[in-house]
Amino acid sequence: MLSKGIWRLGLIGLLGGALVALAACGGGVSQEEYNKAKEQLASEQQKATVLQQQLSSKIQESSTLQQQVAAKDKEVADLKAKPAAATGVRTLIGAQQIPTPTPRPTATPLPPGVPTPTAAPAVRVPPEIANEVLPFVFYVETLATTSVGIDGWSSTVACVPNTVFKRGMKLVWRFEVFDTSVGKRVTDLEGATVKIRLSHGEDVTARYSRRGGVGPWTWAAGWNIPLDYPLGAFAYKISVTTKDGRTGTFDPDKVALVRAATATAAGIDSRVQIID
Repeated sequence: MLSKGIWRLGLIGLLGGALVALAACGGGVSQEEYNKAKEQLASEQQKATVLQQQLSSKIQESSTLQQQVAAKDKEVADLKAKPAAATGVRTLIGAQQIPTPTPRPTATPLPPGVPTPTAAPAVRVPPEIANEVLPFVFYVETLATTSVGIDGWSSTVACVPNTVFKRGMKLVWRFEVFDTSVGKRVTDLEGATVKIRLSHGEDVTARYSRRGGVGPWTWAAGWNIPLDYPLGAFAYKISVTTKDGRTGTFDPDKVALVRAATATAAGIDSRVQIID
C-alpha cells in the first residue's frame, strides 16, 4: 500500500509537469485535451490524499498495538513478580534452584604413624521397634483437595498428598487398616468403627469408600480447618475398634524419628502443619 501511494504521487508530479509543458507550448493542445488532463490530475490528487489518510491511520493503529503489547508485557511481568498477590493463591510449598556446591577440599593426609580413626558404628534398629507386635497396621495419607472449605479456601490441585495446610482449607485423610491376626484389610463389612480424634477433642468418623468413586477402596474422612485454629504442628490419632472389641491406634507422634531427639535438634517435624 505504501509503495503504491509513492507511485501515485510520482504519477501526479509527471502529470503536473505535462500540464505545464502543454500550457507553455501554446496552441499545440486543444482545450478539450487540456481539460481532460486537468481532470485526471485532480482525480489522482484526490486518490493521493486518500492514500495519505490511510497511511496515517495505519501508523496510528501500529502505535496503538505497540502500546497494547507493552501493557501486556508489563502485566505478565507484574504477575511473575507477585504471583500470590495477583491471583489470590497462597504458596504452601515451593521449589528453588540451588547452585552447585563447591567441592570439598581434599583431606590432608595423616602424619606417618598416626592411626586411622575408627568409623562410628552403624545405627541399629532398637529392640522395642524390631520386636513390637502390632495388632493393626495403618497406612495413612493426608491430602489437599480442591473441595472448597466452609470458609472459602481450597487447594490449587486435587487429591495430592500434603502435610501443610492453610487455615480455612479442608484436610482429607485417606488410609488403610490391616488386621495382622488374620492378614486382612479392616473394612466396614465386619462392623469396625474408625474415628479420628483431633487434638482439641473433636472426633471425626471415617467411612469406607472408593476414592473419587472409581479408585481403590479406603477409609476416608474430611475436616474443615477453622480460621482461628492454632498454628503449628497438628496432632491427631486414628483409632479402630472391631466388632469383637479389639482396638488399635495410629499416633503420628510415635512414628519413628518424628519426635526423636536428633530430628528435633535438626528442626525436623514431619507432622501435619497448620499455617496462616
